[in-house]
Formats: sequence, structure tokens, C-alpha cells
Amino acid sequence: MKEKWYKDGLNFSCQGCGGCCCGPGGYVWVTEEEIQAMADRLKEPVKKFMRKYVRLVNGRMALIDNAAGDCIFLNEKGQCKVYEQRPVQCKTFPWWPEIVASRSNWEDNGYDCPGIGHGELIPLEVIERGLKDKS
Repeated sequence: MKEKWYKDGLNFSCQGCGGCCCGPGGYVWVTEEEIQAMADRLKEPVKKFMRKYVRLVNGRMALIDNAAGDCIFLNEKGQCKVYEQRPVQCKTFPWWPEIVASRSNWEDNGYDCPGIGHGELIPLEVIERGLKDKS
């Protein structure tokens, strides 16, 4: 098995900027359990929540975007309205296979995310757990 380029860990500290939630072109995939948790957080019935915030994309459920292409739950201050119940996909950022696939991918993503390459050293075990949880 090939040694991972990030075997010694990676520096990352979320800056709370909301940058990972902005811009068109991506999907926030959600499960029924995540939908239930977010609906409960917003004190809305699940069916109403789904009509307002969920779309089907190729047979999978995803959150809708706002008019600017940002996550529907990103508020005007760049904070998540459902942070405590955010989907696993959001919780595991930046430990996504496409981001940690190479050092250059990691560094490239650092242009959009000020927390990448800064802050505490995240050990390999935590990174691997995030990668596993994402899949």
C-alpha cells in the first residue's frame, strides 16, 4: 500500500468563513436522518422541510441552493443556520477524497478555504476517519 502524502497529519482550523458553503456547482447530499435532524432544528415538519429545502438529483437527495448558488442554510453573516445538525458531508470538510488526493489539491483548496494549511495539526487518524465518514 502506498504511503499517504499526509501521513504526518495536516494543519487545519475552521475559520467560520462559510467559504465551503458558497458558490455554484456542488451538491450537499443528505440522508433521511439528516433531513429529520435539520427539520427538527428548524421546528418544521419533515414534509414541509423537504418541499422547501430538498431536491432530487439523479435519484439522490440534496439541499437546494439560494439564488447566488450558496447553501440555502448559510445566513447573511456566513454562518450555518443548522450547524449542530449539518449533514455529514459538511462535518467532514475538508477531509474529502478529492481534497486530500494530493498535496497540490490540498494547497489549491487552500485558496478558497483560509483554514487549510493553518491552525492545529490534525493527525492521520482523524483525517482517515473523516474520509471514511464521507463515503
